[in-house]
Amino acid sequence: MKRPVSGAGPRPPDASGRPRAGILRLNSYYDPMVQREAEALAGAGFEVEVLCMRAADRPRRAVVNGVTVIRLPVARREHGKPGKAFAYGCFFLQAAGFLSVRHLRRPYTVIQANSMPDFLVFAALVPKLLGCRVVAYLQEPTPELAATVLGPGTLTGALARVEQWAIRFADHTVTVTDQLRQRYIERGAPADRITVVLNCVDPATMLQGWSPPPRRREAGFTLVCHGTIEDRYGQDTIIDAARLLRDEMPDLRVVFTGRGSRIPELTSSIARHGLQGRVRFEGWVSRGRLNEILHSADAGIVAQKASPYSHLVHTNKMVDYWIFGLPVIASRLRAVSELYDDRFLEYFEPADPAGLAAAIRRLRGDPQRRAELAENGKLAQLRNGWAVQRVAYLGVFDAILGPAGAREPARPRPRWQQAAGTAGDATGRGPGRSTV
Repeated sequence: MKRPVSGAGPRPPDASGRPRAGILRLNSYYDPMVQREAEALAGAGFEVEVLCMRAADRPRRAVVNGVTVIRLPVARREHGKPGKAFAYGCFFLQAAGFLSVRHLRRPYTVIQANSMPDFLVFAALVPKLLGCRVVAYLQEPTPELAATVLGPGTLTGALARVEQWAIRFADHTVTVTDQLRQRYIERGAPADRITVVLNCVDPATMLQGWSPPPRRREAGFTLVCHGTIEDRYGQDTIIDAARLLRDEMPDLRVVFTGRGSRIPELTSSIARHGLQGRVRFEGWVSRGRLNEILHSADAGIVAQKASPYSHLVHTNKMVDYWIFGLPVIASRLRAVSELYDDRFLEYFEPADPAGLAAAIRRLRGDPQRRAELAENGKLAQLRNGWAVQRVAYLGVFDAILGPAGAREPARPRPRWQQAAGTAGDATGRGPGRSTV
């Protein structure tokens, strides 16, 4: 079906007719990906609430750029599968209860649930039965992630079934790559109810309140890798490459930031190989500090290992590097390499420290290549960045709710009295979607 233009047209008055949107995210902080979506909806005329987990240093309720962020009394647990499963269950139950009561008092027009877990979308069951539309935002291929971390088994099949139930339960599903969309379709999902919105932060969100200091790069050649510290993200490959280049490039510096279960292995590897003066781990840093690190680096690294999971996704860090004008060294994985060729990324084979060392060597010795990659990264941002993806994202809501000026809050009436609606066309591409 043809989608109306997103973000256009008048909005109902705020008094009682302003459409209401809820976003669920099982995380302890208001992350940039959710923030970009919430602020896009707020800019399109919605009253937006984001439900996330408790954080010790954050208020239970806050308003950020017109979006109400509500933290439920469930804490994030970093380690241990039982602890994580318990936190997942508690957050799901509290979110379901909160949304049900909230919807009866002030009905939501639409609720979006951001995975993981995929079953989080079922927290919107009561609002959906009473007329609210539901969007499932599936950011991760959960069955493939389980197969990568735990190996294939019965859990993988069970997660695939939950994934398909979530897609069928939702009025529409958003996912992050064409490859992941195709995988969902292969497992039985309806093609016309899945739209692709590429991973990328809103530069305005990432840079908000931050002013770049005078350009001052660290001595030598500095590489950065930020984000989740897990085996699948290849931090060990980067350390091994730095070890190989120790004598050849004594001024090479590597900076890691992030959190995850593999932090002890990361820090012990740095110490074991005597790389403390060359490789440093700064832990979980503020957005301002991360911006400073990116601003002073010479290149960024995406070192994901090959797995059933990694061939279906993109990482946010790749776009973060482009926003800061950095050339990017990346492992050659299917979803990324099918969208961006060698003009945009300096590739190496996954889990190959020697290949990564060679890529670092090439960029260090070729300023023209670094400049070319940085310039083409800006082009990739222009064609596939949030300014473009925002149109595709809002197009989903226009399609399932009607044109912007026609939206009204859902009233508590039975679901069977609602007319069914879907979004998307046979390709699943939103308006304005372009590839490089």
